[in-house]
Amino acid sequence: MADKPSGITGGLGWLLFVGGVLALVGFAIYALAVDDEAPVYIKLGVVAVYGGLALLLLSVLRQQLIARKTDKYKDVQR
Repeated sequence: MADKPSGITGGLGWLLFVGGVLALVGFAIYALAVDDEAPVYIKLGVVAVYGGLALLLLSVLRQQLIARKTDKYKDVQR
């Protein structure tokens, strides 16, 4: 699965995913900061969702950094 077309489509998929997430985050920031018509419970819900995702990302990143120290396959050459 390390051929060139799969690498290109994988990279394009990540680019689209990150672009979509950035667009949603931008809209959420707009809704929280500028839009006065949004109810408070919607604003709290958006903060909870994005805050929860950020905390999950940090916990996975921390676990990976800890596991990297004791990875027995770290120095294996392909």
